[in-house]
Amino acid sequence: MRSQFSPLLKIALTANLFEWYEFSLTAFMALEIGLLFFPAESDKTALMLSFSVFASSYLARPFGSVFFGLLGNRYGAGTALKLSMIGMAVPASLIAFLPTYQTAGYLATGLLVGLKILQGFAAGGEMPLSGYFVSLNAADKYRGLYCALVVVSGFLGMLLASGVVFVLPYCAALPAGANAGQWIAPWRWPFLLCIPMSLWIYSLRSSIAVHASRQVHRAIHARPMVPLIQAAVLVAFMEVHIYTVFVWLPNYLHSYLGVPNSDAHLTNVTTLVIFSMSMLGAGYATRWVDATQLVLVGIVSLVCSSYPLFAILQRGDFLTLLFVQAAFAVMAGCVVGVIFVVLPDLFKNNWRSFGMASTYSFATAIFGGTAPVLCAYLINLTHRLTAPALYIMAMGLLAAPVAYSISLKRRSQILFSVDVTKPEQQRGPPSIF
Repeated sequence: MRSQFSPLLKIALTANLFEWYEFSLTAFMALEIGLLFFPAESDKTALMLSFSVFASSYLARPFGSVFFGLLGNRYGAGTALKLSMIGMAVPASLIAFLPTYQTAGYLATGLLVGLKILQGFAAGGEMPLSGYFVSLNAADKYRGLYCALVVVSGFLGMLLASGVVFVLPYCAALPAGANAGQWIAPWRWPFLLCIPMSLWIYSLRSSIAVHASRQVHRAIHARPMVPLIQAAVLVAFMEVHIYTVFVWLPNYLHSYLGVPNSDAHLTNVTTLVIFSMSMLGAGYATRWVDATQLVLVGIVSLVCSSYPLFAILQRGDFLTLLFVQAAFAVMAGCVVGVIFVVLPDLFKNNWRSFGMASTYSFATAIFGGTAPVLCAYLINLTHRLTAPALYIMAMGLLAAPVAYSISLKRRSQILFSVDVTKPEQQRGPPSIF
């Protein structure tokens, strides 16, 4: 089992690292990208336009999830993940060489949108497929921790992107950055980093044989709709929270609360570290606590605390920012850290990798990728800076009954398995006479 799992973990860790680095980079640099590629009249307009491009890449994910989900069923995870890596790396690297709106007008805007859509298509099966295959191939004792590592690898990419954006102004202030021409401008440097990173990851994947899941060749006897709906609701809530609190929030703090960029990004980097530790802790805790119960606790706690925490956030001082984001990170870790333990169990006997990839990517595209735009729209509509919390709470009220239903079913399965094994143990070993 361990020999089968190790290569798959290697794929999952490296793949999610790159995917989340580039997508988070686009989000953290949203203001700069909006001013560079659009005729924006204000920072808020540039932010809205930039996150619209961010959302467009997510709208392409469902199409990629269908393609790579079917590819994974037919040829195995290795082939699907290797091709998706190429599809993500090429567009991400080419962004570093794009002209800006000032030099090429709407051609630059169109090229940026096109590259982000291609990248979104390729990323459609990356995270859900890697999580699905790792979950099904991990030993029960380590399953929760390994599935948490798959998610944490993505957030390490987000952490790397946040750190790069944090140090970028200081690097740009150096003589090399100050004297850089248009084609080696500092904003291009984080995207240039995609080139060596993608080559390194692809070299690791090239040495890994194609590993198909042990579920690949099993015939599908039923395709119920309930698992699809349950998974979509859980992922929708999870993605709304992730992209609101961990991706969009630094821009929210700067543009709406007037927090300095340095403070916003520094608290974000610290929060991502806490979030990663929280997910690993939740994954490890599945040795004693069922993953479905952790998901339920995380959802309920976020529903109850989101609005008070956003209200406290309005104070704007550094310690308050850190406290609020850390609280969000600990509670969200209970959900995100074990999500790949819960979801694969919904699909392993019916839709398999196709169901996993399609529901995950559709929910992410519709709710995760659009969350920053919708949060900004809600603030403009209600004139309330706490409006994003209402969105999180509304999604949580939908997800809580689903999590409770899955937890109840899981508990029934555990009790049934105990009832079945007890009579066998009481009968003892068979007689030799």
